[in-house]
Amino acid sequence: MILNCYTLCKKMDVIRNIKSMSAAQFSGLQIFELIYLMTLAFLPFVVAIREVTYAIFAILAVVLFVAICKKCLKRTVHPEGKVVLITGCDSGLGNACARRLDSLGFTVVAACYNTESDGAQRLKEASYGHLHTVKLDITDDNSIKQCLLKVKSLCGQKGLWGIINNAGVASFGDVEISPLESYRQVMEVNLFGTLRMIQTFLPLVRLAKGRIITITGTNGRLSFPGQSAFSMSVHGLEALSDSLRYEMRQFGVKVITVRPGNFAGATGLLNRNGLEKVQTTFEEIKKKTNPEILRSYGKNYLDNQLKQLSELSKSTAGSLASVMDALEDAVERKRPKSVYMVDGGNQLFDLGNVLIRLGPLLPSSLLDYIVRKVYGYKPDR
Repeated sequence: MILNCYTLCKKMDVIRNIKSMSAAQFSGLQIFELIYLMTLAFLPFVVAIREVTYAIFAILAVVLFVAICKKCLKRTVHPEGKVVLITGCDSGLGNACARRLDSLGFTVVAACYNTESDGAQRLKEASYGHLHTVKLDITDDNSIKQCLLKVKSLCGQKGLWGIINNAGVASFGDVEISPLESYRQVMEVNLFGTLRMIQTFLPLVRLAKGRIITITGTNGRLSFPGQSAFSMSVHGLEALSDSLRYEMRQFGVKVITVRPGNFAGATGLLNRNGLEKVQTTFEEIKKKTNPEILRSYGKNYLDNQLKQLSELSKSTAGSLASVMDALEDAVERKRPKSVYMVDGGNQLFDLGNVLIRLGPLLPSSLLDYIVRKVYGYKPDR
């Protein structure tokens, strides 16, 4: 009788303890019991069969080795006193990146084309106290020099920890009907503007043994119809980063390429304002292009292009969070990757990035067919 009462009391204590547990603690207890029971079940086989024991120890050794390697590679730097310069912070990716790094404790120089813009004002309001906005036109040497003076005043003798080349413009239109001026403008901003920034700030980056991060995109590896000017410039940025990475290795400077996938809607490239700019560009093309050439492409060709771009914009990612994670990793990790390919879109997979990965394995005719089918335009004949 006494024994039964004691057993009942113990059971009551166990029930009370279970009720007081959190869901996480209860789940952990269940997992522990499951592992314990499985160990008891398989222990005789492990003891009896030597090969099984060796295999288990080998798997555990590999798992432990991978975990240690990941831990070593994930080591990060202390943000205090480290200055990072970001171009193109008026909106989109640059604006979001400036706010993220500011919140982490880095001293951020957010370069805006217009310091009175809504994006620049939001940066000032949301600052944690480590963010400085400066006016910068990366196609203007005097503007770059003024930015250099500001950066030098902040980093002093420590040098510049990082520069994120984000500023850029896009252009749409087929080769035959796009004016040469649009090609010059895109190349001047995206390629030569970035090159100016790198050449100007590289001595400061070398001093800090920091890193140069350039944002490219899917167009840097795969060209699409109607986007030749933008693709040319971004291909050039990829080549520039590759060459610079080899050259800077001797100085301990990391050169990194961040390649976002389908984020055109979130960055502003193909959002409502972006599509309105494309429509304005197409209207100008209609006025300047020989009517005979336009007729040869078919009725409403440019209108169909605009509709296609509008449809593509619906598949883009709605958030820049994954790109921000890649940029954060590139800035603060001691051993960052050379290339970050970030999948985007709101579909099951990012088709552009899939084609980049599989491109070398696919017949060129099949790759061309997929690109034409998905990204091409169907003219009205």
